[in-house]
Amino acid sequence: MRRSLPFALVAATALCWLPLSLLAGAASASDWLQRMTASLHAESYQGTFVLQRDDRLDTIRVVHAADNGGYRERLETLTGSPREILRSVDRLSALKGARADSKEDTAPHWPASAPVFLLKGHDRYALEDMGMDRVAGLDCRMILARALDTLRYSHRYCLHADTALPLLSELYAGDGALLERLVFTELERLDGVPDDALEPRRADVERIEVRADRGHERLEWDDRTGMGGWGFSGLPEGFTAIAATERRVGEDGARQRHFVLSDGLASISVYVESGRGEQMFEGTTRAGATHGAARSVAGHQVTAVGDVPRQTVRGVLGAVVYHPGEKGE
Repeated sequence: MRRSLPFALVAATALCWLPLSLLAGAASASDWLQRMTASLHAESYQGTFVLQRDDRLDTIRVVHAADNGGYRERLETLTGSPREILRSVDRLSALKGARADSKEDTAPHWPASAPVFLLKGHDRYALEDMGMDRVAGLDCRMILARALDTLRYSHRYCLHADTALPLLSELYAGDGALLERLVFTELERLDGVPDDALEPRRADVERIEVRADRGHERLEWDDRTGMGGWGFSGLPEGFTAIAATERRVGEDGARQRHFVLSDGLASISVYVESGRGEQMFEGTTRAGATHGAARSVAGHQVTAVGDVPRQTVRGVLGAVVYHPGEKGE
């Protein structure tokens, strides 16, 4: 059965995570962001959104199914070259902000993956409730997280009044330039998503699967040696490591490690894999609001990527340290 928005607050089982101030009608900007963090893993819906990155516009149809704390979705481009993406993200990966970049990166990285609770540990954003607005004919609350330094972007969201789903999500550079905008033109909540709605329509469908619980090992943090011998020293202000996994890849079973760092809204992924005698890349890249940087460390290719300014990914990359002989290869 389908229900068009607006609709009542998510079922009573979802109310347990709401702050008392929010239930009492006195929600702060931080409360709204906390709700956003959970909404994309608790709500199923279908709709159409426009994704703007620099001077490129893509219109995309999405079917999104909440799935045991993670989500599955099918995205189909309605403009430009026909393209279809099936994406599946498990609960741990969704909550920790793990990312799997697609070839052209048309699929958005939903903002709900950010661990908003980290914002309480620093004052790198000024949060502001800008009042009510409307997007796609739906009432929403406009929330601004204004960056107070040049290490992060400013974020602006319009969160659906009943569910806190981000009907609008924007990233702004320090000079006020819009870097990225995702805005829904229509959205409909679904009580359930039938399996056939998530089946591919094209033979050349691209599949993206992010799994932290299949073939991955969660690493333990050690204050001196980091995780598996790899750690960080002198991270950009406000950022901290929130997740680490490793898996064996290739015929030789080489370790591939993935670390996630965040400041509460922005997330940066760091990948560490053995160079295995191959020529390693060093330098920086950019695609819209996303910056990447890579260098070699102790015979490993280390890559950092995230929706943050270039100096921030370079700062994270420079903070990667390796402790030889401490649980490493």
